[in-house]
Amino acid sequence: MSQPPPTQAKILIVGAGPTGLATAVSLIKHGIAVHDIVVVDSVLSGQNTSRAVVIHSATIEALESIGCFAKLDAAGIRMQEMRVQDGNGSPFLVNDFSSLHPYTKFPYACIISQAHTELELNRELEALGGQVFRPLKAVGMKPVGNGLQVSFETGQIITAQYVIAADGARSVIRSVAGISFVDPQGLDREKSGDPRISQIILADITFDSSLDHIFPVDPYTGALSICPDGLFLTFPLAHPKVQSTLYGATEPIYRIGFSVHLTKGEAPSHPGLEVLQKYVDGHGPPVLSSDPSRNPNKPVHLKKVYWSTRFRTHSAIADTFFRRIRGDTEQENGGVVMLVGDAAHIHPPIGGQGMNLGLRDAIGLGATVAKHIQSKDANNDSNLQMLQDFAKERHEKASKQIVMTKRFAWFVGSLMNPWSIPYWVVYVMGNISFFKKMLVWQLSGLGNR
Repeated sequence: MSQPPPTQAKILIVGAGPTGLATAVSLIKHGIAVHDIVVVDSVLSGQNTSRAVVIHSATIEALESIGCFAKLDAAGIRMQEMRVQDGNGSPFLVNDFSSLHPYTKFPYACIISQAHTELELNRELEALGGQVFRPLKAVGMKPVGNGLQVSFETGQIITAQYVIAADGARSVIRSVAGISFVDPQGLDREKSGDPRISQIILADITFDSSLDHIFPVDPYTGALSICPDGLFLTFPLAHPKVQSTLYGATEPIYRIGFSVHLTKGEAPSHPGLEVLQKYVDGHGPPVLSSDPSRNPNKPVHLKKVYWSTRFRTHSAIADTFFRRIRGDTEQENGGVVMLVGDAAHIHPPIGGQGMNLGLRDAIGLGATVAKHIQSKDANNDSNLQMLQDFAKERHEKASKQIVMTKRFAWFVGSLMNPWSIPYWVVYVMGNISFFKKMLVWQLSGLGNR
């Protein structure tokens, strides 16, 4: 950290992932002075993990509203269709994003690494005169006078009227504010997901041969392979002109993702080349296998691993996204805590919905908090209704999103058993145009902006 942050701020944003950065940019674009905002993060730049890789239509619209999508669009890949196929690589459902054309001027999904999204949002914040103070890990919070005093591991203290928790699923701010975070159906972590797909490995890798004939970049196509062992996702990560930005790579990088059944034990937290190759050969599509018995025409080997991670999936939502925290006396009005992104809600990763809803939350939160600050009665408790109403609305949308992602998880689970009735129901529905359009519509977020 080159310089300490201010000790006083109107707004303190804890967490500088996509949602924290988007909230800061939105606040500034809606008229809040840069010097009134302090953004902190617990890790140094570049030490965060990159999970999300897709920006859907509704999120694209939100990013465009604050002038933050043009560069992402130029750096990313416009996904035209997504194939769902069986373990042998035979497609039985093709999602065509062009069906969104009547409803948005962005009838596609933008494929781009979350790390690159953060990079561009941080550049925008810096261009507006802001910065992120790192590393500052929050450890406590208490009301003082007309604000909230947040303390950090370093011993530093920042007092703010508004504290925005964008510090992830293990949010310290949410915890010290006394806000619960549980599965909406009351399920515990071990029971909140299908054991076949609740342990996921993601990796950014290169292959020893070109896959352009399998996964063309333009028009862009990705594939989700489903077999009895689990799911396997493959697609190009970025155009060659931008892939060097993150990794210094000169060859195409692909994102692969696959499930590991919990009965097989806990997978390595950061699997290397040998482990990933074993998984790819075991239940990846035959065209990606290095095993000549599965891929006799042209065995394909993983060449280099740039990044990998393993994580468990489950659903949870905070019981409220807004809390007023008062002091012990009538003179201590305290301050306001609002939750955004993973601090507010988490979902199964199927459909790439988590970061998308979080970004829409963040951009809307920036506009709402700015409007509240700029109102004549910002310090009047009755005027907090504006923030409460926004929090309630976003809570409803998050609840709806969790239901949808659980439904998608069931959908994927059904396809893992080709002898089940649900499999054939889904297979038949996959050939119905209306069903395919509804699936794309739900993925796009346009019905849940």
